[in-house]
This record gives sequence, structure tokens and C-alpha cells, in this order.
Amino acid sequence: MSTMDRTAFRELLIKYSNGTATAAEKALVDHWYELLYDYKLPALKQEELDTIEQEMWAHIEQAGNIVTENTTVPYIKPAVRRKRLYYIAAAAIITGLITGGWIIFFSSPETFSFEKNRQQRKLAESSNNTAAPKRISLADGSYVVLQPASKIAYANDINSNKREVFLEGEAFFQVTKDPARPFYVYTNELVTKVLGTSFDVRAFPRDNTIKVMVHTGKVTVYQRKNDQAEQELARSNATIIIPNQQVLFNRHQASITRSISEQPLAVITNGSNNNGQLVFTDTPASDVLMAIQKAYGIPIVFDEELLSRCSFTGAFTNESFFERINLVCKAIEATYEQTDGQVIITGHDCEK
Repeated sequence: MSTMDRTAFRELLIKYSNGTATAAEKALVDHWYELLYDYKLPALKQEELDTIEQEMWAHIEQAGNIVTENTTVPYIKPAVRRKRLYYIAAAAIITGLITGGWIIFFSSPETFSFEKNRQQRKLAESSNNTAAPKRISLADGSYVVLQPASKIAYANDINSNKREVFLEGEAFFQVTKDPARPFYVYTNELVTKVLGTSFDVRAFPRDNTIKVMVHTGKVTVYQRKNDQAEQELARSNATIIIPNQQVLFNRHQASITRSISEQPLAVITNGSNNNGQLVFTDTPASDVLMAIQKAYGIPIVFDEELLSRCSFTGAFTNESFFERINLVCKAIEATYEQTDGQVIITGHDCEK
């Protein structure tokens, strides 16, 4: 004779719902269900389905652990069992989503947990338990602006051949340039590698998405792997992002997507002012788009020869990046879409 704990009981319910339970296991679930509800099925309400498993287990605990072998259970009419199966299946599915699904998709993998890395490497830790951002200076001259409810772990060894920071939460990094010592930011699932740049990383444990967004310079992002060969493959296929681009890692799908940041800002370059003001008078649309690309550093793909025969007149002052793109497209009767961190313009010959 053996006993069953709460986890095993949950697995038994899921087996019951997907039809893989044995006849004895099905009879056992039916038995405990009848003891709890006394053949009176609860009302079918969505908010009550996820309580069935909890109620059953609470009742079972009062009577002691479930006996999984050599258990005699009463006969239950097939018609009642078929109707009851719907409830059990719904409860098991919801339980699986709430408990198993939450753990699988939203919690941090044990291998790459923040605390495990900190303890194994004996790293220093800084956390922000206040309601305001907190600036933390690192030994190499870099600094981190740590957001509330966030923490980092790091080594202050300036003689190391690389600089490493482990992050849980959200932070802005301003990294001092040092080509001989790459700077790595590790979240549970991602590695962000830079030489010298500024960028944001948001990776709270319960978020479904990790975000890396670049302000200046260039950043490479790739997924963390346990296996060395898989890690090398992930590193070789790293995604590169530049200013006003971001990477979103979907923990559910384990996928990386590059896109344009939600609010692109004009970059400061030689010959341009800080707020990105631009004035055009009967200017070829191709030149206007090239000027916008230069101001924001975001790749814009278009047929240069075709759009050189279209003209645009106007002034950009406080408009956002996408508002500017939209104004140009409306003026020349073109359309645009964004994909993989760039804008693609589709237009026509304005002289025809």
C-alpha cells in the first residue's frame, strides 16, 4: 500500500481528464469525488471550476492520505460518471494552467536562477527596495540605474577578462567602453553582450516577456543554454540591435523578436540638432526618408529611384518617428510596415 501527495493527486486528475488513467485510477477519482459532493454536482460556473481540485484535496486531507493500491471503492453509475467527467476534466485543465502552466512559463528556470548564480560565484549584491530608481557604480566605471523591486549581482574583480552582471528586474546600463573586456548582462533566459553602450533590460521573474532596448551603441542578445554546444549555436545566431531597436524574448514560446522601440528618440549626430527638427521644401521623398533614417538611426527600406520622383514639403518639429513616417507616406500616397526592427516603404512612381 502506498500514499499520494498533493502533486501526485493533481497528476492523477490530469490523467483522468485526458483519458490516460487506468480503470482503478478512474474509480479512485470517482470515489473521492462522490465522498465530497455526495452525488450532487456543483453549478457549472467558470469561477468555481478551479476550486474543485482544492476542495477535493482538502476533504481528502481531513480523512488522511489517498491510498493508491488495494483500495475498495463503491460502484458508480456510468451515466453519473460521464456527467461528472466534464467537471473533473475542467478542474484538471484549469489546475494545470494555474499551477503547472504558471510554473513552466512564468517562473525562473532553476539552472539560471538569480540566487543560485549569486551564491555559486560569491557575487556582491545590490537591490532597490525603494520607490525611486537607484544608481549603482561598478568598479570598471560603468553604472547601473536600478529600478524599484529589482536587484543585481556582480563581481568587482577588475582583473577579469570579462565583466558580468546578473539582473532580476529592470535596469538601465551605461557601460564604459573596454574592447578587451566584454560586458555581459545575464537574465534567467537571455545574455546581453556589449563593449560600451547604454541600454535597458527588463526581466522580472513573473513577466512573460524579457525586453532589451538600446539607447546608444550596439548590443547582441542570445538565449542562455545549459549545453555548451547549444550555447555556442545560440551565440553564433545572436540578434544584433542598434539605437531605437529592441529585442523581446517570449518565455512561453522561447522566441526572440527584434522590433522598433515603442517611442524612438532622435539620435545626436554631426550636423543635426538635439530635437531632430527637419525642414523640407519640394524635396525628393527619398531624401526626406534618408534624413529621417539618419536622425533616428532606424533602417528604412524603400526604392530610392522610384521615390526620388516624389516630392515632399513640410517641417518636422515635435512629431514622433512614426508620425513623421506617416506624414511622408500620406503625402506621396505610399504605405509602410515595420518588421525585424526596420521600416519598409511601399510606394509608386509619382510622375505617372
